[in-house]
Amino acid sequence: MDRTAIPFKWILNNIMGATRRAPLVIQAMCMRIRDYRPLQSEVDAFGDRLNEIIRAGGQIQLVQVYTVARVPAETYVGPLSRMEVDQIVETVERRTKLPTEAFYGPE
Repeated sequence: MDRTAIPFKWILNNIMGATRRAPLVIQAMCMRIRDYRPLQSEVDAFGDRLNEIIRAGGQIQLVQVYTVARVPAETYVGPLSRMEVDQIVETVERRTKLPTEAFYGPE
């Protein structure tokens, strides 16, 4: 999203370390890119990463799933529908058993 040069594994390790010290709220921004929504395999992988954090002793208080709420810098990026956000929330809750909330952008 921010086109970071930081490797994903490093980010995940930092999140794991932080969740071992205190319960965190994990926020996930999901969006449509070039008219494609996140693949189910990507949503499943997100749930798997959350489960890895918990298995490693991390504490997750809440997962928040949201979508684009204002005009993005890139014209090929757009919000998901309420139904699509709800489907992601349902998958995360089912795979992780963590409390999960949805936040919606404009429709």
